[in-house]
Amino acid sequence: MLFLKKKLKIALISISGILLVFIIVLYTFLMSIRVEFTKYLDERYPNLLFNVGFTKINIIYGNFYVNVTCLDDGTFFPISKSFNTKIIKEDYPQYKSQIQYNSKIKDIFDVSDIGSYIKSVTGGGKIPYERGGVYTQINIHLIDEAEHTATVKKILYILKEKNISAEKIIFTYEKDKHVYEVLLSSDDYNLTESEIKAKVKKIK
Repeated sequence: MLFLKKKLKIALISISGILLVFIIVLYTFLMSIRVEFTKYLDERYPNLLFNVGFTKINIIYGNFYVNVTCLDDGTFFPISKSFNTKIIKEDYPQYKSQIQYNSKIKDIFDVSDIGSYIKSVTGGGKIPYERGGVYTQINIHLIDEAEHTATVKKILYILKEKNISAEKIIFTYEKDKHVYEVLLSSDDYNLTESEIKAKVKKIK
């Protein structure tokens, strides 16, 4: 009995030792990936500083990835490396651009009375960010209690006043347990309320 206990103890120590070695090897490997990501960012963006997180493994997408923050502008973005191709991918310019477009469009309505009728607003455009107010798409979700057609009209007026150009301006809102959408563009800034109402579509 004593012999079996001793044998079991040795086996457990051996397993623990193997597990510890495996953890150390894995940690060292993941740290080397992190160093690789850091070097990549330093070479690609030599004038910027980044805080690179700890490497994680995504089995579903087959890659290693890290969440990164640019310390110069606060942009938060992922960087990844495929198990197979070994190619490093990152979308810092896209994430930075998206934040800038969103920030600009939100600032317009944050200082406006109409902002209280907007549940959320996002926008995006060409990369890198263009300061001139040129958007590919603006998404505006209105609160349920708003006078929706009148609110859309007022928002269009504000966008026109701020010289915001957009290929698509998508308004959505909920009413009577249904979801409605109004698809417009900056070409529609002068529409009347009745013309806006004619473009409303029930999508759910």
